[in-house]
Amino acid sequence: MTPQALSVEQLYKTAIADNLPASTRRLKPFNDFLGQERAKEAVLMALAMPHDGYNIFAVGENGLGKRTMIKRLLAETAQQEEPASDWCYVNNFADPRKPIALEMPAGKAIPFQKAMTKLWRSLSNAVQAAFQHESYINRVEGLKGELTNAQQQALQELALEGEKRQLKLVLRTPGGHGFSPISANGEVMSLEAFNALTPEEQQERKLAMQDMEQRLQKLADRLGRMEDQNRDQVQKLNDEVTLATIEPYIKKIKEQYDHLKEIVDYLSAYQQDIVENVDLIINSQDLESDAVASVSIDNAIPSRYQVNVIVSHHPKKGAPVIFEDLPTHYNLMGHVEQVTYMGTVATDFTLIRAGALHRANGGYLLLEAEQVLEQPYAWQGLKRALRSRALKLSSLEQMLTLTGTISLEPDPIPLDVKIVLLGDRETFYLLQQYDPELEQLFKIRADFANTMNRSLENEQKYAYFLADCVAKEKLMPFDRSALMALIEESARNAEDKEKLSLHAASVGDLLREANYWAESQQQKHVRVEHVRLAIASQERRRGQLRELYLEDIAHGTQLILCTGKVIGQINGLTVIHYADSEFGLPSRITATVHHQGGGDVLDIERTVDLGGSLHAKGVLILSSYLKAKFGRDKPLHFSASIAMEQNYGGVEGDSATLAELAALVSAITEIPIRQDLGITGSMNQMGEVQPIGGVNAKIEGFFAACQLKGMTGQQGVIIPAQNIRHLMLRPEIVQAVEQGQFHIYAVSHADEALALLLDMPMGEAVKKDKYPKDSINGCLLAQLKHWQQIEKGDKPKKKKMKKIKKESVPTA
Repeated sequence: MTPQALSVEQLYKTAIADNLPASTRRLKPFNDFLGQERAKEAVLMALAMPHDGYNIFAVGENGLGKRTMIKRLLAETAQQEEPASDWCYVNNFADPRKPIALEMPAGKAIPFQKAMTKLWRSLSNAVQAAFQHESYINRVEGLKGELTNAQQQALQELALEGEKRQLKLVLRTPGGHGFSPISANGEVMSLEAFNALTPEEQQERKLAMQDMEQRLQKLADRLGRMEDQNRDQVQKLNDEVTLATIEPYIKKIKEQYDHLKEIVDYLSAYQQDIVENVDLIINSQDLESDAVASVSIDNAIPSRYQVNVIVSHHPKKGAPVIFEDLPTHYNLMGHVEQVTYMGTVATDFTLIRAGALHRANGGYLLLEAEQVLEQPYAWQGLKRALRSRALKLSSLEQMLTLTGTISLEPDPIPLDVKIVLLGDRETFYLLQQYDPELEQLFKIRADFANTMNRSLENEQKYAYFLADCVAKEKLMPFDRSALMALIEESARNAEDKEKLSLHAASVGDLLREANYWAESQQQKHVRVEHVRLAIASQERRRGQLRELYLEDIAHGTQLILCTGKVIGQINGLTVIHYADSEFGLPSRITATVHHQGGGDVLDIERTVDLGGSLHAKGVLILSSYLKAKFGRDKPLHFSASIAMEQNYGGVEGDSATLAELAALVSAITEIPIRQDLGITGSMNQMGEVQPIGGVNAKIEGFFAACQLKGMTGQQGVIIPAQNIRHLMLRPEIVQAVEQGQFHIYAVSHADEALALLLDMPMGEAVKKDKYPKDSINGCLLAQLKHWQQIEKGDKPKKKKMKKIKKESVPTA
């Protein structure tokens, strides 16, 4: 049975005007997420789950609005939650390599930092004033005077003792004090005078000097202890003065944070450290600034007394929602910076920098999965943080053993965050395959749909969605005709007249460009013609490669016939994907056969590595179909080869199977194929036609070629019947069909396509292996029997096909 051409109504489904508003001007904002109910349910469930591992992997193509939808849901949820804690790092006075992490309520870290900065300045001024006060100076002088008097008195007593023994205490340089013998008049004896003494007198003086030197040494030790005691007394006085001076200031700060034990403990340690290192204040002008403080914002404060606020949140804005667009290991996990100062590399807690996980802690963090996987060690660091539920700062250099420098070991910060990964399906499936931890850490998959059903209700929702986009972009109103055109274009983008595309990015582009055309014509509303101008403009911008192909067809460089009949040659329909454009073009497919063989079909594209596995599968299917139909009881004695002519790139897919079968049957029977018909379609081993993709582009590609070659009124295409629902053809093709200039046929079985292409009935079997002679099956069986007889060595009967051949001489 020869299929009938499709009606105009089957080629395009228009939107119902009465179902749509007159304009977008008065439509309320669309607050829901169009067609993404499944993904919304998944996200809301994940947000409500307080357990570990219920992070989200949002799966879907770019442009579906994943990030927009999830950000809105997260913002709504986060607004109802308690704000996250502030975190800061302070010095660990007991072990500076292990800075202390302080947690405090939202909005308190910055005031605490400012209070500590103000505290230092107040303490510095107060301590310097206290140590310059007259009472302190008098007490210090008194202690020093006591020490001096005691030293002088002890020396005087020892000197008097020496005089009794004819020795005098003198000051030697640089040896200090010592005893020398004296004469009767009390003067120190010269060496000549000493030598003039009798040996007994000299011996007596030497013994006396030795005894007095020993006593002097003991006195020196005692004086040293006295100096130490005096120094301790001065230090005790300094500690008392320092403590008395700073304690009121620090007590005042403690009272403000008495409900936070960790801060109170830190302030106590802070106070004790200042008491022990008061010289940092007293001699601040004489001390050289430390390396880290020299590059800090307030380098007047020693870095040991600064407060490093790494995370601070607004107390009235709920939980944080953070999107990190450069998720390196450091940007995610945080890091410790280093400074080079006067040839020295140094670091301390003030150089700890927060990562995205620190900023999102207590809230939500959005990441692009592909970007995380691109950054070295970022994915491993993220997983480690989620498993341990703690943020531990670690240096990549140390992890890779590239450096032996000493670094810090800051306190880990407890981690409580929901991670949302955004990625396409390919990334998700690859990660799922190669990382078994994915399902444990990201238990919720939010699957974003590409399309939704095109019902009357959904068309209305889509109109509200368009109105929402128009309002957000601040575009002029779109009237009913424009809304109809946009809905119809959405169905075309979905490649299904019963579906609507949810690709928000392309819709936004089309709205903005339609608005541009309306503004350029100084209109107050966007109408259907402006939408069509925007569509045509997009196709023109993306259509350079298509035009080059069409030029080749017009000039005869690309060999395509759109009229006449040719044996073993057919117009297959292909789709070319290039960057962001997709267009269809006809491609000549040829088949040749020769005697001998087992019915095998050589796929030339596959043999030279230009054909993919799916294309090779289609060739094997058509070979199996012929063998099953005509070779059940006896082998087929021929070989064939099939090629897609002038194909210099790869070819993939099985949508040319039906065309290749027709070319092969034509080559075997020598019945010519109509060149005014293009065909696309897959098939199975039973001969049933299967649907294909890109049907609109394929039809439009062959229509363009026919226009170049000249329309005859007989041209058309053959498509699978299942693809009728996918037809949303451009207006010029619909008009050509309506005027009888172009025809579209839908087939369900290979026999229907062969009858149409070969312009001959297939023929029903009269009995087993018996078909009418003037049918395709009859001619096919006759040729196969002819080859079989040659193979057996019998004299073949004269075929009565000459008349058919003469009538079938190619007219191209």
